[in-house]
Amino acid sequence: MKEIISMDEFLEIKNNNYGFIAITDKNLSKNCVHHVKCKWLTLNNFKMKVITSNRKNGSYYYADDPDIALRTFNKMNKCEKCF
Repeated sequence: MKEIISMDEFLEIKNNNYGFIAITDKNLSKNCVHHVKCKWLTLNNFKMKVITSNRKNGSYYYADDPDIALRTFNKMNKCEKCF
């Protein structure tokens, strides 16, 4: 699993149409892992959490397999929209 820290990385991952993105947030009771094609994975949301807020409350991570995110983060769930 790799943390995504730039908009270029985020866009490259999204454009490859392969893999999964896990989003963590310290203020939420659960976090979600999404397929890179999920409509809820937007550049604006990424920009707000990672760039503007400088990852204070959470981060975005790339994984080849959603189970990696589910095992790594204890409050991670699969997105109900894309799974």
